[in-house]
Amino acid sequence: MTAAELSAAIAGVDGWLHDRFAHLEKLSHDFTALLTLDEAGRLDLGETVRRRLRGLAVRYLADNAVVDGCGLIFARSVLSFERGHLEWWVREDETRFARYSFGVVPGADRYYDYEHHEWFIRAFHEGTPALVGPYIDYLGVEAYVLTLTVPASVGGVRVGAIGNDIQVADLETELLPLLQRSGTEMALVGRHGNVLVGNSSRLLSGVFVPETGGGFDGLTRKRIGPEGADVHLIYRAEA
Repeated sequence: MTAAELSAAIAGVDGWLHDRFAHLEKLSHDFTALLTLDEAGRLDLGETVRRRLRGLAVRYLADNAVVDGCGLIFARSVLSFERGHLEWWVREDETRFARYSFGVVPGADRYYDYEHHEWFIRAFHEGTPALVGPYIDYLGVEAYVLTLTVPASVGGVRVGAIGNDIQVADLETELLPLLQRSGTEMALVGRHGNVLVGNSSRLLSGVFVPETGGGFDGLTRKRIGPEGADVHLIYRAEA
């Protein structure tokens, strides 16, 4: 390992994260530009608005091959009905995209109480970007995914979150080459210390890496990505 190799790997992963959140922020801007609030502070989600949202989502998925699904997740407080609502689209293949319907009626089968998920709480309530996972996808594809979210606001009023999912397998395709070129043991870890992607058999996706102990002493931790996302690179500074 050389200092240049290590610096290049860190800069590469950091740049990738910033780029992914920049794309998501742009999607948030484009989505929310289509939304308006009425005098009661409720959103208009008529058919015309939803059709235009779909057009933006399909273009986003087509332009961002690493993304598995994307959309808007609305706070119940800004909806004109009591149940929740998501406008979410998923990739069926490289050219086909479909809207996914979630169970948002309390007590119904497969009820999805999304307002209690960390990725929603951090974006909507805390107003920060979030990267959460890995976890088994709710959609039932039996794949590990990460969810990235940013706040969604209309006229200065926060209305929910804009998010996208990335499968861990696709994350590995994107980042493993960078990690492997570092010349040392290295992994990207999330807020709770779980490995997102790593370049060694000790640092597989999902493995918990405590700040001290657990056989991981001697690893350096460096915060990367947008402030608030709370993502770190861990690596051994000396090979």
